[in-house]
Amino acid sequence: MKIALTATPAAPASAPLLVRGPVEDALRLAAELGYDGVELHLRRPEDIDRVAVGRLARELRLGIPTLGTGMAAGEGLTFADPDPNVRRRAVARIKGHIQLAAHLGSGVTIGLVRGRLGQEAAARAAAREAFLDCLDECCRAAAGLGVTLYLEAMNRYECDYLYTLDEASAVIDELGAPNLELLADTFHMNIEEADVAAAIRRAGKRLGHVHLVDSNRWVPGYGHLDLPGVLRALADIGYAGYLSFEALPLPEPGEALRHGLRTVREAGV
Repeated sequence: MKIALTATPAAPASAPLLVRGPVEDALRLAAELGYDGVELHLRRPEDIDRVAVGRLARELRLGIPTLGTGMAAGEGLTFADPDPNVRRRAVARIKGHIQLAAHLGSGVTIGLVRGRLGQEAAARAAAREAFLDCLDECCRAAAGLGVTLYLEAMNRYECDYLYTLDEASAVIDELGAPNLELLADTFHMNIEEADVAAAIRRAGKRLGHVHLVDSNRWVPGYGHLDLPGVLRALADIGYAGYLSFEALPLPEPGEALRHGLRTVREAGV
């Protein structure tokens, strides 16, 4: 397994991302500290110089495992919006990320951009169908470029459906897209899963990416996450991908970067 920090050129101060500023600086910092990759979170694909970033990542031998897309939802662009115009814009935004991902050799995360379904039964059914249609369209666009999409299970306080890995797995099975995989975030799982390790084992080969975050949304080593248990479960299913720290930059960014990496390396990764 490999370890990645999270970085963004611009995001709300409250976002659980470790490094803010020019992406090139984040790549150099990751290489200096001994990380294997950098997970990028972008408002728009045009936020970075894709040629320069791709070249530097290759020079530093760093992977870019996935592109976070949650800031699109912050602009009101979601797959479940009742307005078809908004849905079209959301799909167009994600297709832009997919094109960037194809250039960088990364995946694309589908998290908050899926949107909310609402409370009324008929509206929920329509919104879920809209979400599935948008996700399917993005999967087909990504397949043509060799890009994998990662569907993230998220906690009830940030969304209103797909809380657990089992629920997200059911959507993957329903769509049947071979390039749609699970994203497991241990912060969300600590809230929603009865047994985090068991949920990982049930996910099995569907699992394509992991956000390794402690129970308080800091990097591993500051909360009560059963890190050895999580790592054993990942080893049991043969997971060999990235463990990304989508965590708050606390107690301060430099200490978080060093402490998280040291904690996970000492655990055997």
